[in-house]
Amino acid sequence: MRFTRRSLLAALLLVLLAVTTARAADGPPPILFVHGNGDSAAIWLMTIWRFESNGYEPSRLFAIDHPRPTARSDDTKEQENRSSTADQLKELAAKIAEIRGATGQARVALVGSSRGGYSIRNYVKNGGGAANVSHVVLAGVPNMGVFATTTNLNNEFNGLGPFLQGLNAGDQIPPAVRFLTLRSDANDKYAQPDGRFLGRPGEPTNVTFASPELRGVTNVVLPGLETDVGEGFQHSLDLRVI
Repeated sequence: MRFTRRSLLAALLLVLLAVTTARAADGPPPILFVHGNGDSAAIWLMTIWRFESNGYEPSRLFAIDHPRPTARSDDTKEQENRSSTADQLKELAAKIAEIRGATGQARVALVGSSRGGYSIRNYVKNGGGAANVSHVVLAGVPNMGVFATTTNLNNEFNGLGPFLQGLNAGDQIPPAVRFLTLRSDANDKYAQPDGRFLGRPGEPTNVTFASPELRGVTNVVLPGLETDVGEGFQHSLDLRVI
């Protein structure tokens, strides 16, 4: 059975409500939903409606809309209408600062799909954001990479490249932030050992089905389902050099 976008977001609702309802007397934290590669804030509309229908205060629900949501083929080189990891970090940090100012809350909960998980992790680990974030839920985020090869190391989805190597070195997660990852046992499109979804059937990607997992956090496996909700990864992959 495929875990559809709508059913995945319903699951995120239940998960995040479970980890945020036991907050301080001022209520659960504001939530910022972060879309993936090639997507937009619109993918979260149904989720936000579900939160509201379950009693979550609408003024605490937000979704970022990155102006150039598709990643560069090479993170170090300008590419028309595409963004770098630094661009994503800057935009996410600004949005979180805006939310903290608007709500008066010190910490924000973050929910990210696909590439959105990269910018969240970059903000928390490298952008000084650990003090500003209470919870993180990552859905189908290929944390170990979509592929791991010595070619095109500057592609941010390359598990051997400097971006993901930096995120995954040492302590992956600051202890002050509660993380949860969701993945399929074998059906996440961009956590596959075979390159068929990258246009290279039969060639190893050098990543496993467990690519979305992180050390020292709660990793939830949904057998037989699919947790990839971002559909734009392939737009940023130069398949000729993978």
